[in-house]
Amino acid sequence: MAAAYQMTHAQRHRLLVEILAAAIRPVRPLWPVRVRLGLWLLLESVVLWWVATHTGNDFVRKLGHLDYALEVAFFASAATLAAMLALRMAIPGRSAGPREVALSIVLVVAGTVLVLFGASVRMGYPLGQFVEVGLACLVNTCVLAALPWAALRWAVKRGAPMRGAAPGFLTGAAALLFAFALMRIKCPIDEPLHLVTWHLLPALVLTALSARRMAPLSPVSRTDSRPVLRQK
Repeated sequence: MAAAYQMTHAQRHRLLVEILAAAIRPVRPLWPVRVRLGLWLLLESVVLWWVATHTGNDFVRKLGHLDYALEVAFFASAATLAAMLALRMAIPGRSAGPREVALSIVLVVAGTVLVLFGASVRMGYPLGQFVEVGLACLVNTCVLAALPWAALRWAVKRGAPMRGAAPGFLTGAAALLFAFALMRIKCPIDEPLHLVTWHLLPALVLTALSARRMAPLSPVSRTDSRPVLRQK
């Protein structure tokens, strides 16, 4: 080590570059955003199929009502946009386009308005029944969002998310807004107080909680134990 301190600056620099270059491992390039988004939507389609075949809600008849169909479509579209933006932000030099961000916000706001005014508010719930039914919907929302959230988070971390908490927020928004749309198909209750309290608010809160910095998956092997020289 003493000999290393007797090297010139150029020699130390060359040796350091050689050590770093030897530690580099080849990595597979990321698939295009549209391909990764398509795979994620395929996963959501499988979840949708499961929900559609395991529900007592007559959602097919409800889809004949424009407000209900638009509500489901708005939240699903906002989720798809959020997923696309999250995957795009995992690519160095790429960012979320302001138009896409604005459109996703508009879709969520429009869907929320349809939730609030789609049916009359019922105030005569027994509190115990309201909480019991609502907690079941909250759990179902988390379950439906879990696998898509984990898959999208892994896909984003495979890149290089460098923009703070934004990729995490968008990942949560994609999974949970889609879960909200799926719950509108699964849950037979259309009453706004139930939908806002046990469907929408949990989705928004969990989205906010997912807004944390995401470290990229390291492609570099850490088995190399050679010392890095420090400049005296």
